[in-house]
This record gives sequence, C-alpha cells and structure tokens, in this order.
Amino acid sequence: MPSSSRTAAAVAATAAIATLVLAPPPDVSAALSVFDMRNLDNSIAALGLWPNKEMAARGDLAGWCISKECFDKAFRVELKESDLIIGDFSVATFLVSILVAAALAHAGMWHTGFWARKLFTSYDANKCLIPSQLPWPDPPGNSKPFDVPVPEATEKQIADFLAFRGIKCLAFKSDEEQREVAAREAVAYMGELWEHKQNDWQHRHYALREKGLVFPYRAPFMNDWNFWGEMSANFRAVGQGQVTFATEHFLIGVLFPLIYVVGRNEWYFYFGMYADMAFESYDLMAMFWRRLTGVDRTVSRYHMAVDSVFVPHHLFTIGFEMVALMAGPGLSKPFMSQVLLGAHITGGLMLSAVCMHQTPAQSWPRFLYRFQAFVLSALYCCRVIWWTPLAAASLRLAYVYGGDFPPWLEAYGLYGLGFKYPLVSPIFLSVLVLIAFYTHFNLDLVQYNTKLLRKAAARLRAADAAKRAA
Repeated sequence: MPSSSRTAAAVAATAAIATLVLAPPPDVSAALSVFDMRNLDNSIAALGLWPNKEMAARGDLAGWCISKECFDKAFRVELKESDLIIGDFSVATFLVSILVAAALAHAGMWHTGFWARKLFTSYDANKCLIPSQLPWPDPPGNSKPFDVPVPEATEKQIADFLAFRGIKCLAFKSDEEQREVAAREAVAYMGELWEHKQNDWQHRHYALREKGLVFPYRAPFMNDWNFWGEMSANFRAVGQGQVTFATEHFLIGVLFPLIYVVGRNEWYFYFGMYADMAFESYDLMAMFWRRLTGVDRTVSRYHMAVDSVFVPHHLFTIGFEMVALMAGPGLSKPFMSQVLLGAHITGGLMLSAVCMHQTPAQSWPRFLYRFQAFVLSALYCCRVIWWTPLAAASLRLAYVYGGDFPPWLEAYGLYGLGFKYPLVSPIFLSVLVLIAFYTHFNLDLVQYNTKLLRKAAARLRAADAAKRAA
C-alpha cells in the first residue's frame, strides 16, 4: 500500500474517531420509543384487537366487555348442582364434550376408512412393478419406484421376489395367479418401505433432534386410484386421522366461529369452543394412554416421536380456549374468533396438503405444487404475520390484568390482580408458556410445509423435463 494511501486512511480514521468523541451523545429516545407501551397499545388497537385511550374515550372497546360487572365474573368459581363453573367454563360440560368427541372422532375415522376402501382400491396387476434388487435399496430422500413391470418379469424374478416375501411358488396353479400374488406383494412391500422411511425420519427429526436430514417423499403410486390399497395398515390409520381432524378443523374451528362473527349468536361460539377443546383433549389423553400401554387410540395416529410437537399444540389450544372461557363475559368473543379462524383455516389446509401428497395428486404435479404454495402462503399469513399481533395482544392483556389496568380505563371501575411485578404473575407466565408452545408449533409447520413445497417443485420440474424430452 503506497505511503500516500496509508496517510489518507490514517487521517480519515482520525477524523472519524474525533467526530464520535467530540459529537454530542446521540438521542436514543426515538429508538427506545418502540418499547413504549402506548405504541404497543396503539398498534394493537389499529388492528381492532384491543382499545387504546382514544377508542375508549369514544366508547369503542373493540368487542371487549370492559366493565366492573363483567370483570367481577371473570374467573369467579361457583358450584352449581355438582358442576364446577369458573367464569363461563363448565367442568361438567367439558367432560361430557370429551366423551362425545371421542365417539365422533372414531366414527369419523371408521367412515373415512370405509369409503376409502370403497372408492380408492381400484387395482390392476398389470400396472404393478416388482423390484429387480432384493432387498430394494431405499436411501434417504425420494423413494425410488420398483423397476420391473409384472407382465414383463421373468419366472425367476417372480420366484425370487415371492421367496423374498416368504411365499412358496409351488402353491400356485398358474403363472397368472403367481403374477397376481407377486403384484399384491409388491404393493405391500412398497407400503412397508415407505412406512419405515417416514417413521425413521420422524424419530430422528423429532426425538433425536438430528440436523441435516434429507426429507422423505413417497414414490409414485403404481395404480393411482389404488392409493388407499398401496398404503400400509398403519399409514391408512394416519390418513383416517388426518381426514377426521381436517373435517373437525373446517367444521368446528372455521364454520362455527364464522357463523358467530356474522350473526353474533353466542351459542355457536360456545359450541365451537367446547367442541374444539374436547377433540384436542381426547387426542391428548389418548397420546398419554399410548405411552402407558402401547395401545394407540389417538385420532392423529402419528409416530410417537411427533408427540413432542403435538402435545404442546394440544396444550396450547386447550389451555388458551379454557382460559378464555374462564375469563367469562370479559372476553372479546370477536377477538377469540379471530384466533380460532386463523388457526383452524391453516390447520385444516395443512392437514389437507399432507393428505394430498399421499393421493393421485402426485400425478398432477402442477396442481399439487400450486396447492402446496397456497397452503404455505396461508401459513405465513396466519401463523407468522397475523399471529405476531395476536400473541402480542394476548401477552399485553395478561400483563395489564396481572398488574393494573391503564389509567384511562379507571373510569370503568376496573382493577387488575395487583401483582407488583406483572411479568411474573401466574396469568402472564401461563399465557407466555402457551404462546411459546404454539409459536414453536407454528414454526415447525412452516418448516415442514416448506419441505413439502420443495418436493412438489422438484416433481413439477421432473414432469416438465419429461414433457420437453418427449
């Protein structure tokens, strides 16, 4: 470096240091203003989630019943005819709801399996493939389809494959019967390979927390409309649970809150809240029962390792809705309906997307890609962008209730729980834990569906390349 350049650099550095030293201290008040509670209140108020000072002065309380009468009923414990009631939460109604939800969930799963067997078991042995290598290599990532069409397989290939599956060829009366059995065994073998790969990935990802795992994706079906028949028995149960839960999400978590928002009939609001809590509670209890006994009566039927994600999800849902009901008439039902709608629209779409990847939609790569892109966009909108102010509003409400309400609400005769440090009050910590659980679940959903979108994009690129080559 020339001496003139070094001199110029030294002069510039000296000037910069002198400027920093001699200049007056910077005004950080603008930067710190972002932490001003008034700004947070105004931001939440702008979204219609909670009133600020100006709204309260106009009598606009954003759907909240902010009065001493309403807040006196919040979390009030009563005993009525052998029923414990806290606010608007009835223990007897909740327990009966769980029993009804358990019966409806299993009825829904049974009907899903019944109609799937009727509609999606169209089978043609001539379209099936058997593996040329035994055992079939199935490395992490995309599963490879078998490579020998059953009608073109040699007698030795058929015999070797059946022997590998533990079936003796001497038992068959004709070559046609032997190939039919080989086709069905190939379908079963592919289903077993996919179940093993998916369960292994879930165990390593959710239980062992391994990083850098290759995301698994199923090989195309041999018979598109036999996709139900090409699943293993365990994965059929998973599919039944996904369809049942998706139906519950759209019916209970979307339709009923929407009817309430439009018509303001509180019966639909309370019915939706109790029904959703009941479904989640039954599935949660069934998870614990599975841990204790090994008997799986869950609705979700996922691998046990996925409990690390679903237990926090269920706890948040049950806890958040239960606390909301316990808050009694002080709760803003429009606010809670927004929480339910955002969570259940995206939850139902996510469950539908996971199901879609296990159907003939694999053969429609452009449709599958666009649908998965729509689902991921909805997740970002509802579970990242919109979830942020909802979470902030929930924490803000827990904070003011744990301590003291803002001075501009004193005219309503309100008071908080009076904790000197609201950040460590039981209600704030409870809401904080619930928010943390659900935020973790939301991030996992986004990551999982991002991987599904990448797989759908790769399948679309491969289809386009094959079309160009043809």
